[in-house]
Amino acid sequence: AYWGPPFTADADQARFAAFAALDMLDRVAPFRAELPELLGLRTVPISFDIRVGIATGEALVGSVGSEVMMSYTVMGETVNLASRLEGANKLYNSHILVSEATIAAAGAAIETREIDRVALFGQTRAQPIYEIMGRRGALTTAQRELRSRYAAALVAYRAQRWEDARNGFTAALEAGPDDGPSLTLLKRIDILAAAPPGDEWDGSWRLEQK
Repeated sequence: AYWGPPFTADADQARFAAFAALDMLDRVAPFRAELPELLGLRTVPISFDIRVGIATGEALVGSVGSEVMMSYTVMGETVNLASRLEGANKLYNSHILVSEATIAAAGAAIETREIDRVALFGQTRAQPIYEIMGRRGALTTAQRELRSRYAAALVAYRAQRWEDARNGFTAALEAGPDDGPSLTLLKRIDILAAAPPGDEWDGSWRLEQK
């Protein structure tokens, strides 16, 4: 999906995309509960979830194809970035990852946290990635505590203070026991502590798959 001219004003695009992602996530649990009845089964043999990536920027928009088949679609680096952010959720066991430009455009309307600094698959330049946690003012006390502890642990991680970072992410898990990003970085600390990246390290990580 995309939001852009002539359907939305520039100031609304990222906010609408973020709200749509949050609304989709809110509908997962009720749909899980309804699915057995919809399919006529007592239980559904496999579970399901959603992953969303959002990027904000310029894109080519229009009808693409031939006289035989046309598709009204979007193309370009911004679209590719959104796709790679969607895929990055698999690594962090998260649901909604977004670009820095999206945070800049929609940040006043949503609650977010920085997750990591990564060079996404197929890209050479590392960039910060963020998670949308909810609408502005909608976080629980536990979510706010998770965000605060995770942010402090991320600072220690980037300073290569491995034990402080490990303790910080462990503390974050006390606020959010299933927090995927905290679990992911705890595992990564073991790798980096065994083979320190050196003084020139900028805290970034390279993703080797989509």
